[in-house]
Amino acid sequence: MTRDARNSTLNASGSGPVPGTVLSALVLGNLHAAESFGFDVGALRDAAGLSDTMLEDPDGRVPVENYVALWETIERDPRAIAFGLSLGKQLGVDALGVVGYVMQHAPDVRTALHCLQRFNGLLGDGVGPQLTEAGDRASLQRVEPPRVARLQSLSIAAPLGTVTLLRQLAGVPEHEPIALEAGFQHPPLPPAPLHELQTALACPLAFNQSETRLVLPHAFLDRALVAPNSALLAYLERHARALLTKVRDPTSTSERVRTLLSERLREGEPTQASVAKLCGMSERTLQRRLQEEATTFAQLLDEVRHALARMYLTDSQLAVFEVAFLLGYSEPSAFNRAFRRWTGASPSEFRRTL
Repeated sequence: MTRDARNSTLNASGSGPVPGTVLSALVLGNLHAAESFGFDVGALRDAAGLSDTMLEDPDGRVPVENYVALWETIERDPRAIAFGLSLGKQLGVDALGVVGYVMQHAPDVRTALHCLQRFNGLLGDGVGPQLTEAGDRASLQRVEPPRVARLQSLSIAAPLGTVTLLRQLAGVPEHEPIALEAGFQHPPLPPAPLHELQTALACPLAFNQSETRLVLPHAFLDRALVAPNSALLAYLERHARALLTKVRDPTSTSERVRTLLSERLREGEPTQASVAKLCGMSERTLQRRLQEEATTFAQLLDEVRHALARMYLTDSQLAVFEVAFLLGYSEPSAFNRAFRRWTGASPSEFRRTL
């Protein structure tokens, strides 16, 4: 846990404001799930003080205080526990943003969980659990501050979501148990949701504990994931480190644009207008700030593509047309022309020289 995360936990021990921030995409995901479940999302946002400005950039940050207030509002609804169960059962890789994609391409469960631990600061201050291995058991654990620990709906969604995610990553069928035990800091649930949670986790449950934890068989950590990719893992880890540095120490506009371009190229070529919106500024303002840093959007796009192209081509498992796709080109021929301009050689010729 980072120093900021520890401070967040310590300072949030009472009922006062909770310091720190969480990823906007995480909050948006919770709101979308709540809307699908039948909650009045407008009322939830108003009660939690979540403004449009806070949520307009999925890569932005939302104060933890507003995030906790959102869940406190949900907790007051009679459907809160049912919603927590529903949310935990549908958690997917995309809900964790770049952290989820890093985990997805790890070779095994242990590496994926270590990635979650290393980059949990991207999700929020003090959000992620810590992995400990002892004997034949491995435990994901954290001590929630009282204000958070008493939120039963949020508390049960976390370990249940972890089990759902691990099943997805490792290809574990629903009938195969994963966990050995789950512990919660709050009192026991009512009989009906307690039975549902017990069935979903398929392990003994303990309540009124000193920490929130999910215990796994140590051998499960060695289980291979369904879709490992060492090249993408290396790239995504570098990207996650860059994002984490940005969270802890804001960078220049050009570095912010480089990060956004690296993240979104695999979805197609980003436009200057779309990147400006993600940066929370007008296109004209983005142009001016990049000009002040002696660069342009087109130049940054070209630089990022060049750097990523050289990295991707070192992985012989990626075909040239796949590299072109990852760089946002609609046609491999466009990538071939650009690469020859950068290096004087075609991608295939460059790969043969490695």
